[in-house]
Amino acid sequence: MNLKQNTSTSSTTDTNQALWQQFVQSGLIEKAIKPVDMIKPDSVLPDFTQLSASEAMQLLKYSIVADCYKRLNAKWRKYKQRHLSNLTSLTIKAETLDRLRALAAKAGLDGDNYDLVLEYLLDPEEDLDSVKQAVAELPSGLNTQDQGQLLQAKLKLRPSSQRYFYSQLEHAFGRGWLACKAAKQRTDKHRDQACEDFMRELKS
Repeated sequence: MNLKQNTSTSSTTDTNQALWQQFVQSGLIEKAIKPVDMIKPDSVLPDFTQLSASEAMQLLKYSIVADCYKRLNAKWRKYKQRHLSNLTSLTIKAETLDRLRALAAKAGLDGDNYDLVLEYLLDPEEDLDSVKQAVAELPSGLNTQDQGQLLQAKLKLRPSSQRYFYSQLEHAFGRGWLACKAAKQRTDKHRDQACEDFMRELKS
């Protein structure tokens, strides 16, 4: 039992030290500590790669002001937890998050467990049309360029159809350019009306 405990403790220490070395080499310590944070302005920070995490944090506790120490300690704990839990950060728009939550609720899933939600979408056992309908009217967070990429990915057009598609876009741009030069009034109201008229003509 003692041998197992010692082996486990040694493994944990090695893991913590490896994570500490990564944390130090990432430059996060230097970014977190400003000259004004030093208790003694003329003091020099040690080489943290030569210290363990506990040794370094103990030294920093008496080298930097309390607020800075709390921020740095929290940053280290968050860094360690994220890596030990095999977690990573995913940045998405607020609108996309709202759509994921609504979809999760419709499917009866935990809306805050995004591993679960994404796995449900990536490997479905059923037709998702009814679930997707729940978020169809929610606004998208994609900008125009991203929408274009998504549209191309969804349509999977043949080369000839893609040429027709681009031809229509070029035609729309040309008509807009000419209309802009000829327009005597260029208010948002007149622009929107001209756009509606053009789209009606295009769809007819």
